[in-house]
Amino acid sequence: MENRIVSEINSFTCPFEQRIATVGTTARDSLPFAVLPRRTALGYEAINFLVVSPDAARELFSLVDPHVAYLFIDIESKKEIDLLQIAKTVVKNARIIAYKPNDTTLEAADLFLRHSFKDELENKKMLIYGAGNLGSKLALRLAERGCSIYLSSRNDEKTKEIVKVLNYLLPKFAKNKIHYLKTGTYEPLELDCLISFTSSSHVIPPEMAVIMKTKSVALDGGINNFTPKFILEASGKEITCYRLDVRAAFPHTLLYLIQYIREFYTNIQGEVKWDNGIRVVAGGIIGNDGDIVVDRIQQPTQIVGIANGVGGLKDEQDYTAKDQAQLTVFRKSLQQEKR
Repeated sequence: MENRIVSEINSFTCPFEQRIATVGTTARDSLPFAVLPRRTALGYEAINFLVVSPDAARELFSLVDPHVAYLFIDIESKKEIDLLQIAKTVVKNARIIAYKPNDTTLEAADLFLRHSFKDELENKKMLIYGAGNLGSKLALRLAERGCSIYLSSRNDEKTKEIVKVLNYLLPKFAKNKIHYLKTGTYEPLELDCLISFTSSSHVIPPEMAVIMKTKSVALDGGINNFTPKFILEASGKEITCYRLDVRAAFPHTLLYLIQYIREFYTNIQGEVKWDNGIRVVAGGIIGNDGDIVVDRIQQPTQIVGIANGVGGLKDEQDYTAKDQAQLTVFRKSLQQEKR
């Protein structure tokens, strides 16, 4: 284990302040420790590990701590192990950041499907096998994109309930609802895409290729969800099979670190009184009655309107004489700043 961790540490080529180690766990039965593919985006490099035992986690944290600027810790409770708490007791140097790898996986699946179908997902017929965290979230997102979604899993009763809830969550005028598909139903649905998200291996049988279109797409979002026979059957129908590569969504993981996000809460969001006593708000601050709302608190470029004091903007016909006077003064101040 130590040699493999040291090898990953030695792979870094970026400056120290852009070095990341991610540490996650899995619901699957697996070895106590695993190395995952490295990730690179936006100047950052990440070495990535899976652990399922507290002892392995402690050793891993101790070894990587001096060599990375950030430790991204999986906070999803997939196993009876609290990685974040262990990290807080072991890590002395790196900045600990809690993250949810399932969110990255969801983004990766969404990006893959948008790319595969040239961002034309409306009315595409898709089956998602697996009604857990990821399958359910992806079903909702794709239905919101206008896909016709079927949801199935090994637990039919659970799936029925989840489909019912997801349809409650869909926008009122969504073009397509989410449909429940009973396990083992292989009627010719002429699917454009099959997506699997389960924690078990070899659960997609060859019969599922029968319900798909020729030259359609099958995406394994878990690990080894497809049986070898399914892959062979799919090949015969020119169905292209993929495993989901979550590295496509690595920039999503980095959002918390990028400069725009770091600066948003100081340069864009805020409230301030200008020299002339006019109160200005931006970035979601709920203004008091008469506050001027702008696009950004530092160096504003746009006047959005005048706050009504209860979370909205006044209609122009409701501006008071004071509102109009303050608006005129503020506009002049902005013009002077731009010179």
